Amino acid sequence: MLNMRPESTLVAKVVSHRDLERQVILALGQFSQFEFIDVRLQAEFIEVKKSEIEEEVLDAHERLSRVVALLGIDLRKSSGQRIELDDSTLEKSLDFALSVLNAVETEVLEYDEHAATDVAEIERHMSIRDVAESLRPLGLDMSLIGTTEYTFTTAGILPSGRLSLLKWSLREITENAFAFRSRPLERGVSVISVSVALENKGTVQRILSAMGFEEVDVFEDVSGRPEEIAAHSIRKIGELEADLKRLRKRKAFIAKEWRMKISAAWEALDVEKSRINVKNYLVYTPQSVKVWGWIPAGSEQRLTTLLRERTDETVQISFEHPDFAELESPTCLINPKIMEPAEEMVKAYGTPSRHDLDPTKILFFTFPVIFGLIFADVGQGFLILLIGLAAWRAKQKGQEWGDMLGYLQAGATGLIMMGLCSMFGGFLFGSFFGSHTVIEPLWPIFAQTLGNGDPNPWRQAHMLKLSIEIGVVQISLGIVLNLYNRLHHRDFRRAIVPFSFLWLYLGFVNLLLSVSYNNISQWFSSTGHVNLWIPFAGIGFGSGDNGIYPPLPITPMMFTIVALFLPLVIMGAASLLSGVDGLVEFMEYSLGMVSHTVSYARIFALNTVHIILSGVFFDLLPGIINIPFPALTIFGIVIIPEFFMHDGHSVAPHLPLLGAIIGTMIVGMLEGLLAFMHTLRLHYVEWFSKFYHGDGIAFKPFVTKRIHTVSITSGSARSN
Repeated sequence: MLNMRPESTLVAKVVSHRDLERQVILALGQFSQFEFIDVRLQAEFIEVKKSEIEEEVLDAHERLSRVVALLGIDLRKSSGQRIELDDSTLEKSLDFALSVLNAVETEVLEYDEHAATDVAEIERHMSIRDVAESLRPLGLDMSLIGTTEYTFTTAGILPSGRLSLLKWSLREITENAFAFRSRPLERGVSVISVSVALENKGTVQRILSAMGFEEVDVFEDVSGRPEEIAAHSIRKIGELEADLKRLRKRKAFIAKEWRMKISAAWEALDVEKSRINVKNYLVYTPQSVKVWGWIPAGSEQRLTTLLRERTDETVQISFEHPDFAELESPTCLINPKIMEPAEEMVKAYGTPSRHDLDPTKILFFTFPVIFGLIFADVGQGFLILLIGLAAWRAKQKGQEWGDMLGYLQAGATGLIMMGLCSMFGGFLFGSFFGSHTVIEPLWPIFAQTLGNGDPNPWRQAHMLKLSIEIGVVQISLGIVLNLYNRLHHRDFRRAIVPFSFLWLYLGFVNLLLSVSYNNISQWFSSTGHVNLWIPFAGIGFGSGDNGIYPPLPITPMMFTIVALFLPLVIMGAASLLSGVDGLVEFMEYSLGMVSHTVSYARIFALNTVHIILSGVFFDLLPGIINIPFPALTIFGIVIIPEFFMHDGHSVAPHLPLLGAIIGTMIVGMLEGLLAFMHTLRLHYVEWFSKFYHGDGIAFKPFVTKRIHTVSITSGSARSN
């Protein structure tokens, strides 16, 4: 089945002399398909603490990470060049990293500390400026605000409607022993200052708080008239901002000049950190080091070769299939790199178990095909194709587009396929940037208009039937995969259920599409014959005896009994033999047979919505600029005709530019996302439910990824 089965895994055990510990780790990193098994809890082994140099590596990695953050270096982006690095020993990697760190760390930290001081001072002077500006209408010396030996003075903002109430309250509380100033501001508030005797401080503060008074913050080291203080703060802010700009310019220069070396040094330490961490899985004895891990079956010779090249002939390597592998082993998926987006979609649903089939290879083709039928447009599909090509090129060059746009890079090949299929769907249905006056539909029954220019009244019915038949084909494929999987595992009794369900499902579809879908009583006719439904062939030719479906020498009643009731009885009996799980499966299959098939009508619905929304912009927006297209015929196939019949008269092929641009900007993005989501749903719910469980354990091998450095380690223990 197109090698759809996940790779089986086995356990590899490596035993080497303790002195060759690093060489073993280097070999496993180069192998890149070794997932460590933690066996330390199964017995009492010698616990090994981190060495002094390993602690230095972790400390240097932390320091370098801080430098990277301060300089704003994006480690995900490749500079296009790689630095050659000899990491045969931990000391060499550390020496290289420290040489870079010592060259820039002190200066970067000093600049950062200086910049932090400038920022704090700027914020302080901005606060002083704001306070001074708010107190300027009062002309009050800021040094007078606060508490003295005999008085209390405060200033701030108060709603203007509370001024008279505040004055009355102060007069009653202090017996008219207070000083009060106020000046109106905008927004219905006033700036005020109040001076009272010290013994009235608490009472006055409570009154002000109850009236919504907002006290200004006054700095102890600031004195003078508000306008003088504001002018001084503005000058200081300008000086500090100029100094901060100079510091940032210098930091940017350091980041530009040292980016490649800093990235390489950080990557070298990050790789060493991962190597130090995997030592947690190693088991030490006084003379040896042992390690266990999962590897894909068939890679034994490659692992053995790498280990012997890195160490010596004394290394012991053994492989086994333990009993617990059936339940505990991880699932290793090996698919072509071009299918990586489809594999990620499968993993997003759930990692396949050892007993599952891996649907990646089929999904890589079915997903863009269904998407292309929903989002069928040559022009908009071409834009998706261009985005996919740009993302693929940037990915190949090691460029990173960030967290959000990074998803486009991860799914670049998927976007390319989706764009191509959208273009193909556009050619089938005759849509170009939402316009149907440019391309002649390759499938004429899906044309928007008839030959005389009248609207095609049957297009929706044909599109609905096409959508249902696509669903039938994909659901049948899912049932076939389920049947194959159970036969492969020699589970013959449980294979009866998918076999009978496939029999039942195809019989039901044949009765529906080739006998009658509007008069079910014809299924039980004892006269006449049944025609064999052929997927997609009869679209546009009706059902039953349409000259396309070949006749079968059997009456509808007999066919109904054989193809509908008989497999239903067999499926029910086989399901009951499996107990409650079988009964649940029977109910799921029976109820989902119709609902899951009808769910594919969303292809018709979304395609129709896409056409209608695109057409809205051509109807509402004036055709200021119409781009003409010359007639085009390729290999005898008319792509662009000489004219279209529209509203009873002929028009030359053209594209209303304004409607196409606005429609693509709005409909293209919204409908594109909607089409993607519904296509994903059809695969996850309607298709995967027929054969896929996704309850496996993901395979997580030890891999050292490099984009800034290239290891030039010779590696052999005999050469060290």
